Amino acid sequence: MLSYVLRRTLQAAAVLLAITAAAFGLFYAAPSDPALIACGPKCDTAQVEAVRHSMGLDQPLVAQYVDYLGGLVTGRTINDVDGTPIECGAPCLGYSYTLHQPVTEAIADHLPVTLSLAVGALAVIVVLGVGTGLVSALRRGSRTDRMLSAFTLIGASVQIYFLGYALQYLLVYSTDLFPLPGYVPLADDPGGWAAGLLLPWLVLGFVNAAVFARLSRAQLLEVMHEGYVRTARGKGLSARRAHLKYTARGAAPPLAQLLGLEASALFGGAFITETVFGLGGVGKLAVDAVVGNDLPTVVGTVLLAALCVVVFVAVADLVVAWLDPRVRLA
Repeated sequence: MLSYVLRRTLQAAAVLLAITAAAFGLFYAAPSDPALIACGPKCDTAQVEAVRHSMGLDQPLVAQYVDYLGGLVTGRTINDVDGTPIECGAPCLGYSYTLHQPVTEAIADHLPVTLSLAVGALAVIVVLGVGTGLVSALRRGSRTDRMLSAFTLIGASVQIYFLGYALQYLLVYSTDLFPLPGYVPLADDPGGWAAGLLLPWLVLGFVNAAVFARLSRAQLLEVMHEGYVRTARGKGLSARRAHLKYTARGAAPPLAQLLGLEASALFGGAFITETVFGLGGVGKLAVDAVVGNDLPTVVGTVLLAALCVVVFVAVADLVVAWLDPRVRLA
């Protein structure tokens, strides 16, 4: 197991290194000039060149990338537009000349909103997705199965922005059944934190749970027809005990891997959900950065999203290897 963990960790590190190179290339592939954006539209050519030198953009590309990697590990010193040195602690994702603060600090200020949204939505996915898939699999071909299948098909087809705006209008503005979505720090008011995020949790969780429910149903049906489950039923074990003891155990590894993929996809869905409900999370920060041509912040949020995907997938692989020893030999 230890060798598998080390091998999987090295693979994740290699993927992250490739992603940093791609994100760094994105910074220079953009048509906008970072020095001109930082200096402002009133700067002349000499001033822009001075800012470019101050920001280190006149250095060779390889040297800038090595400096960028070093900043991720140990931090680095970044010069402001006027040449004032700014300490950027590790992991340093650059400096936002639009927000006038290190990108890491800007992300840290907005990250609690996104994490709160993702955690609540993940809970909805687990409860609704696994529960719906299990009931559909146990009642295959029944009216309940057909109704749940139609329900999950609608959920898999609808878009977050449509469902979010529609439910917000119906449940918040028209009927006052739900409070106005917003974010309150958990430590300040746990009840207000849950109430303000309840509708975004349901919207983001429902859309992703619909896909997960259909996949879990198919996986559970496949395991139910395995030979060892039929043998257990043939020996007199009740259907309930057979499914709890054997079907659930057999379906756990692939479902854990699917859940890891769903968790990694939540970050992209959270970006859209934050925009729909006006939540000030990392998604809102990324959208504002794109609109304002804040390239360091765009690259920083891209790296954060990529990190979440790699970490969640790696953790899911480790869980699958722990549940199924055969995976460690693959």
